[in-house]
Amino acid sequence: MVQDGMKFVLRIRNVQGSEEGFYKIKVKYYNEEVGSTAMVTVKENLRVSRTFQDVKASAGQEVILKCEVNREDVTAEWKKDDKLLTEGRNVVMEQRGKEFILKIKHAQKSDTGFYTCLVKSGSEEVKISAEVAVEEFDREWRSINFNPQTRNKLEAELTQLRPQLEPLRILLYGPIGSGKSSFINSIDIVFKGKISTGALADAAGAGISFTRRFQTHKIEKKGTSEFLPFVLNDVMGLEDEKSKGVHPDDIMSILKGHVKENYLFEPSAPLSEEDPDYKRDPSPTDKVHCLVCLLPADKISFLTDDIFTKMRSIREQASDMGIPQVVVMTKPDTACQVVKSDLRKIYYSMKIKEKMQECSNRLGVPMNCIFPVKNYHEVTELVLEVDVLILNALSTIIHFANDYARQNSHFLG
Repeated sequence: MVQDGMKFVLRIRNVQGSEEGFYKIKVKYYNEEVGSTAMVTVKENLRVSRTFQDVKASAGQEVILKCEVNREDVTAEWKKDDKLLTEGRNVVMEQRGKEFILKIKHAQKSDTGFYTCLVKSGSEEVKISAEVAVEEFDREWRSINFNPQTRNKLEAELTQLRPQLEPLRILLYGPIGSGKSSFINSIDIVFKGKISTGALADAAGAGISFTRRFQTHKIEKKGTSEFLPFVLNDVMGLEDEKSKGVHPDDIMSILKGHVKENYLFEPSAPLSEEDPDYKRDPSPTDKVHCLVCLLPADKISFLTDDIFTKMRSIREQASDMGIPQVVVMTKPDTACQVVKSDLRKIYYSMKIKEKMQECSNRLGVPMNCIFPVKNYHEVTELVLEVDVLILNALSTIIHFANDYARQNSHFLG
């Protein structure tokens, strides 16, 4: 307490809650007396009364972060990796009095990060932080058995197939470097039971298309001189510029069976009816019975809109013709470290599912028609997991093709 002339001061240092109450001062001068009363309210310092901890979650699970402070006269904002978070379809923020809640409904790999709740009241602020780590799925999101029985069963079904038309024709297309020729080689390897190079592939991965001519590839049955009841065609890769890569009109001509064997692709000049390589009266087996798009998992995000515009146009025209379509997503081991370490984890991987979803969104193909496949290009011996993935995708392709041939026998004939 201090008196400075006519000024009286009461100073309470480091005020506590116990010092809250009414304070009165009396000032006397001879027989005179005056006084003043005031209420001192001690507001508690803003502090955290309940915090949240680091979270480890499996993909698809709900993540909830809750914290609480000691006062209600507060507001809060949430940040992820020091960037302001906003509400969306998958992110919900709530305030219930002194409690703040952040919900991530279906956690994905991209939700991994450092989360902070910054609570403010006037000039006071407190923050609570924790790390959220989203790990791979705890169960398969697509079922597949990696065992010799599955491999042998798939191989036998394809070997013993007696299709509506023989041979069924499968056309492979996609951007340069997507692994079209490698996929054909890999199928050949699976059925021969040894490493081979039936359709030469560009091992260097150059930025130009390796395939220049239209060729038909037959797959030989192991231990015989007979061929499987389907053939595979590869085409020049798609590129950004109109004057580069296979012309979409050439793909349409192939679908209709108008292109002769060994036709040389000319990006700037698609096949015309006057061309000697134009087949005027194609047979039912000259026509394509299933269209397969190959996309590299590690490059999907980097492919330009021009490439996807071309592929969507091809897909839509094929759909108008009723031709079934499948996407084979190559190089999954390059896109995901988990898969690179263990191919059996391919349908546990968040990254692979995200890449498949991106492929589905950009190309317009349903998820159940997209198959991640690892081609043979490094190993010198057969690998069970590689075989099963290839045979599983091929089985769907061939059954789609056979269903199309059976349902359209009047048209194809």
